[in-house]
This record gives sequence, C-alpha cells and structure tokens, in this order.
Amino acid sequence: MSFRRLSCVALVALAQVSVCVSARGGDAVVSWPSLKKLDDLAEKCEAWCDQKDVADLRGIAPAVKAAAVTVAGEAVPAHARRPDDVKVLQGDLKSLSDSIANPATQNGDELTAILAGVHPIVEKLMESSGMPHVHENEAPAAKPAKAVKP
Repeated sequence: MSFRRLSCVALVALAQVSVCVSARGGDAVVSWPSLKKLDDLAEKCEAWCDQKDVADLRGIAPAVKAAAVTVAGEAVPAHARRPDDVKVLQGDLKSLSDSIANPATQNGDELTAILAGVHPIVEKLMESSGMPHVHENEAPAAKPAKAVKP
C-alpha cells in the first residue's frame, strides 16, 4: 500500500472517530426535563435543610420522592457525557428516595439528612449527563470591573 493511500485511509478513519466522539455528546447540551424539575425541588430542600425547616421539608418530601423515582427510572439520555456515571447516580438517587418512608411521621433529623443528600446527587447527575446547572434565581457571573488607574 502506498504512503499516499495509507494517509487517505488514516484520515478517513480519524474523521469517523471524531464523528463518533461528537455523536457521544462531547459538547452537546442534554435536555432532561424531569431532572430539571427535581433540581428545582432539591434546591428548595437544600435551603430548608439549612434553615432546619422540618415542616416545609415534610410538605415537599412526597414531591421530591416522586420526582426522584421518576429520574431514577428513566433511560440515560442520548448523548450523555458520562453514561456509566449517570446510571450509578440514578441508583444512588433511587436508594436515597426509598429511605423517605412516611414524611409526616418520619424523624425530623432523619428526613432532613435524607433531603439534604438529594441536591448533591442531582448536581452530579446534571454534570455527568452534560446538562448545565443554573438556577433561575442565579444571575450569570458578572465580569470583574476593569482596574482604573489613579
């Protein structure tokens, strides 16, 4: 095989590999509406856990559990950045949601600890799937002001 022909074959192979890599989702933004919904709920939980607001946590716990079970049971999104990590995190989320037994009567400290663990898992799920993690109440970071010479 001539050098020229070998070079052409190598270029075609390289092009196919890069197409496959980009199809796996390298920079693709993943849309996962049920995970976004869980993220919004988990953000509220995080704030209420910090405030030790057990009454509000008891109220939101059934919705968090339902949303977590939904996310844990869904297929890994196409083009997920790290699909194997997503699958493991879905299992973690399912285990955590299973520990929400009866929020109305569950020990307040136990419920707080469980619900405090949801948002970190959701953040990792978003990162591993390739979703941006920005909350509506968070403004984009402002650019630092230029230094003014005296």
